[in-house]
Amino acid sequence: MRILTWVTVIYLVVLVLALAVSLITIFVYLWKIGTALAAVQRELGQSEANTAPLEGHLETINEGLIGVGHGLVLVDENLFEVNESLGAVAGHLGIGETVKSRES
Repeated sequence: MRILTWVTVIYLVVLVLALAVSLITIFVYLWKIGTALAAVQRELGQSEANTAPLEGHLETINEGLIGVGHGLVLVDENLFEVNESLGAVAGHLGIGETVKSRES
């Protein structure tokens, strides 16, 4: 009976030590993860501060590009009309080759 008590006590000590080692290991990894996340948060805050002045510039650039886009649409329409006119002239003179229209 005495041996069974000692085996149980030894088993209990080993079990508690294994649990303690596991919990300490988990704590260490959680500490490392927390430190890494704090560094990420700090760097993201710095990135936000560094890019904040760009907002006004990007809006200005975007507005300018919208204007350029509208201008390019007008150029496309004008070139289409010129193409049709030149096709009509070439057809009238009998010298033109068939030009594909926008629809084809």
